[in-house]
Amino acid sequence: MKNDQNRILAYMALYAALCVVLQYAAQLIPFLQMPNGGSIELGYAALFTASYHLGWKKGIAVGLLWWLLGFLFGFNAYYVSPMQYFLDYLAPVVVCGAAALVPAKNEKGILAGVGAGMLLKYASTVLSGVYFWFPEGSAAGSSAAWIYSLGYNAWYNLATMIVCMILVPLMIQRLRKSGVGFPSVK
Repeated sequence: MKNDQNRILAYMALYAALCVVLQYAAQLIPFLQMPNGGSIELGYAALFTASYHLGWKKGIAVGLLWWLLGFLFGFNAYYVSPMQYFLDYLAPVVVCGAAALVPAKNEKGILAGVGAGMLLKYASTVLSGVYFWFPEGSAAGSSAAWIYSLGYNAWYNLATMIVCMILVPLMIQRLRKSGVGFPSVK
Protein backbone atom coordinates (compact mmCIF):
# COMPACT_ATOMS: atom_id res chain seq x y z
CA MET A 1 0.00 0.00 0.00
CA LYS A 2 2.73 2.47 0.96
CA ASN A 3 4.69 1.56 -2.18
CA ASP A 4 1.62 2.39 -4.30
CA GLN A 5 1.31 5.79 -2.63
CA ASN A 6 5.02 6.47 -3.14
CA ARG A 7 4.76 5.42 -6.79
CA ILE A 8 1.76 7.71 -7.38
CA LEU A 9 3.54 10.65 -5.72
CA ALA A 10 6.59 9.97 -7.88
CA TYR A 11 4.43 9.97 -11.01
CA MET A 12 2.78 13.21 -9.95
CA ALA A 13 6.16 14.87 -9.38
CA LEU A 14 7.43 13.51 -12.70
CA TYR A 15 4.41 14.86 -14.61
CA ALA A 16 4.64 18.28 -12.92
CA ALA A 17 8.35 18.47 -13.74
CA LEU A 18 7.66 17.44 -17.34
CA CYS A 19 5.03 20.19 -17.59
CA VAL A 20 7.58 22.77 -16.40
CA VAL A 21 10.30 21.50 -18.76
CA LEU A 22 7.91 21.55 -21.73
CA GLN A 23 6.69 25.02 -20.75
CA TYR A 24 10.29 26.24 -20.58
CA ALA A 25 11.19 24.59 -23.90
CA ALA A 26 8.17 26.20 -25.59
CA GLN A 27 9.32 29.63 -24.40
CA LEU A 28 12.62 29.10 -26.22
CA ILE A 29 10.79 28.79 -29.56
CA PRO A 30 9.80 32.32 -30.64
CA PHE A 31 7.12 31.37 -33.18
CA LEU A 32 5.13 29.62 -30.44
CA GLN A 33 4.69 32.93 -28.57
CA MET A 34 1.89 35.44 -29.08
CA PRO A 35 2.89 39.14 -29.09
CA ASN A 36 0.65 40.11 -26.14
CA GLY A 37 0.82 36.94 -24.08
CA GLY A 38 -0.35 33.40 -24.61
CA SER A 39 1.48 30.67 -26.47
CA ILE A 40 1.26 27.16 -27.78
CA GLU A 41 1.64 25.38 -24.47
CA LEU A 42 3.37 22.03 -24.73
CA GLY A 43 3.08 21.35 -20.99
CA TYR A 44 -0.62 20.61 -21.38
CA ALA A 45 0.24 17.36 -23.19
CA ALA A 46 1.90 16.09 -20.00
CA LEU A 47 -1.01 17.36 -17.89
CA PHE A 48 -3.63 15.56 -19.99
CA THR A 49 -1.54 12.39 -19.88
CA ALA A 50 -1.27 12.68 -16.08
CA SER A 51 -5.03 13.05 -15.81
CA TYR A 52 -5.68 9.89 -17.80
CA HIS A 53 -2.88 7.98 -16.09
CA LEU A 54 -3.54 8.95 -12.48
CA GLY A 55 -7.21 9.97 -12.51
CA TRP A 56 -8.86 13.37 -12.59
CA LYS A 57 -8.27 14.28 -8.92
CA LYS A 58 -4.55 13.65 -9.17
CA GLY A 59 -4.59 15.34 -12.58
CA ILE A 60 -5.89 18.49 -10.93
CA ALA A 61 -3.21 18.16 -8.23
CA VAL A 62 -0.53 17.82 -10.94
CA GLY A 63 -1.94 20.92 -12.65
CA LEU A 64 -1.84 22.91 -9.43
CA LEU A 65 1.69 21.69 -8.71
CA TRP A 66 2.69 22.75 -12.23
CA TRP A 67 1.14 26.17 -11.58
CA LEU A 68 3.05 26.48 -8.29
CA LEU A 69 6.35 25.47 -9.86
CA GLY A 70 5.69 27.81 -12.78
CA PHE A 71 4.98 30.63 -10.36
CA LEU A 72 8.22 29.92 -8.46
CA PHE A 73 10.19 29.90 -11.73
CA GLY A 74 8.53 33.13 -12.89
CA PHE A 75 6.38 31.70 -15.70
CA ASN A 76 3.02 32.83 -14.28
CA ALA A 77 4.07 36.14 -12.82
CA TYR A 78 2.20 38.72 -14.92
CA TYR A 79 -1.20 39.77 -13.65
CA VAL A 80 -3.44 42.78 -13.16
CA SER A 81 -5.98 41.39 -10.69
CA PRO A 82 -6.69 38.19 -8.76
CA MET A 83 -9.62 37.27 -11.05
CA GLN A 84 -7.50 37.75 -14.19
CA TYR A 85 -4.77 35.61 -12.63
CA PHE A 86 -7.32 32.89 -11.84
CA LEU A 87 -8.79 32.95 -15.36
CA ASP A 88 -5.40 32.97 -17.12
CA TYR A 89 -3.42 30.55 -14.94
CA LEU A 90 -5.36 28.56 -12.34
CA ALA A 91 -8.66 27.72 -14.06
CA PRO A 92 -6.94 26.33 -17.19
CA VAL A 93 -4.74 23.86 -15.28
CA VAL A 94 -7.68 22.74 -13.15
CA VAL A 95 -10.05 22.08 -16.07
CA CYS A 96 -7.35 20.38 -18.14
CA GLY A 97 -6.20 18.34 -15.15
CA ALA A 98 -9.78 17.10 -14.81
CA ALA A 99 -9.84 15.75 -18.40
CA ALA A 100 -10.16 12.16 -17.16
CA LEU A 101 -13.73 12.96 -16.12
CA VAL A 102 -14.41 12.21 -19.81
CA PRO A 103 -14.11 8.40 -19.91
CA ALA A 104 -11.34 7.05 -22.14
CA LYS A 105 -12.25 3.52 -23.14
CA ASN A 106 -10.49 4.17 -26.46
CA GLU A 107 -8.56 6.89 -28.26
CA LYS A 108 -11.76 8.78 -29.13
CA GLY A 109 -12.48 9.21 -25.42
CA ILE A 110 -9.01 10.60 -24.83
CA LEU A 111 -9.42 13.02 -27.73
CA ALA A 112 -12.83 14.06 -26.36
CA GLY A 113 -11.28 14.73 -22.92
CA VAL A 114 -8.47 16.78 -24.45
CA GLY A 115 -11.00 18.69 -26.57
CA ALA A 116 -13.30 19.36 -23.60
CA GLY A 117 -10.40 20.52 -21.43
CA MET A 118 -9.08 22.83 -24.13
CA LEU A 119 -12.53 24.24 -24.84
CA LEU A 120 -12.93 25.14 -21.15
CA LYS A 121 -9.39 26.57 -21.11
CA TYR A 122 -10.25 28.67 -24.17
CA ALA A 123 -13.42 29.94 -22.47
CA SER A 124 -11.41 30.94 -19.42
CA THR A 125 -8.78 32.84 -21.44
CA VAL A 126 -11.49 34.53 -23.53
CA LEU A 127 -13.22 35.79 -20.36
CA SER A 128 -9.89 37.09 -19.11
CA GLY A 129 -9.32 38.87 -22.40
CA VAL A 130 -12.80 40.40 -22.47
CA TYR A 131 -12.55 41.87 -18.99
CA PHE A 132 -8.82 42.50 -18.53
CA TRP A 133 -7.01 42.57 -21.90
CA PHE A 134 -9.46 44.39 -24.17
CA PRO A 135 -8.11 46.48 -27.07
CA GLU A 136 -7.33 50.17 -26.76
CA GLY A 137 -10.31 52.39 -27.36
CA SER A 138 -12.83 49.83 -26.15
CA ALA A 139 -14.29 49.00 -22.76
CA ALA A 140 -14.23 45.80 -20.75
CA GLY A 141 -17.12 43.59 -21.77
CA SER A 142 -17.81 45.52 -24.98
CA SER A 143 -18.51 43.76 -28.28
CA ALA A 144 -15.08 44.90 -29.51
CA ALA A 145 -13.49 43.24 -26.48
CA TRP A 146 -15.40 40.00 -27.15
CA ILE A 147 -14.44 39.95 -30.84
CA TYR A 148 -10.80 40.69 -30.06
CA SER A 149 -10.55 38.13 -27.26
CA LEU A 150 -12.33 35.37 -29.20
CA GLY A 151 -9.95 35.82 -32.14
CA TYR A 152 -6.74 36.41 -30.21
CA ASN A 153 -7.16 33.39 -27.94
CA ALA A 154 -8.50 31.06 -30.64
CA TRP A 155 -5.39 30.36 -32.64
CA TYR A 156 -2.94 29.45 -29.88
CA ASN A 157 -5.54 27.44 -27.92
CA LEU A 158 -6.51 25.61 -31.12
CA ALA A 159 -2.85 24.95 -31.90
CA THR A 160 -2.27 23.70 -28.34
CA MET A 161 -5.29 21.40 -28.67
CA ILE A 162 -4.00 19.97 -31.96
CA VAL A 163 -0.54 19.36 -30.48
CA CYS A 164 -2.11 17.69 -27.43
CA MET A 165 -4.40 15.56 -29.60
CA ILE A 166 -1.29 14.27 -31.37
CA LEU A 167 1.05 13.89 -28.37
CA VAL A 168 -1.32 12.63 -25.64
CA PRO A 169 -2.43 9.43 -27.43
CA LEU A 170 1.21 8.74 -28.34
CA MET A 171 2.33 9.23 -24.74
CA ILE A 172 -0.51 7.05 -23.45
CA GLN A 173 0.31 4.35 -25.99
CA ARG A 174 3.94 4.33 -24.81
CA LEU A 175 2.85 4.17 -21.17
CA ARG A 176 0.56 1.22 -21.88
CA LYS A 177 3.40 -0.62 -23.61
CA SER A 178 5.75 0.06 -20.71
CA GLY A 179 3.33 -1.51 -18.20
CA VAL A 180 3.17 1.32 -15.67
CA GLY A 181 -0.37 0.57 -14.59
CA PHE A 182 -2.21 2.54 -17.24
CA PRO A 183 -5.00 3.70 -17.70
CA SER A 184 -5.46 4.37 -14.01
CA VAL A 185 -3.49 3.88 -10.80
CA LYS A 186 -6.27 5.07 -8.52
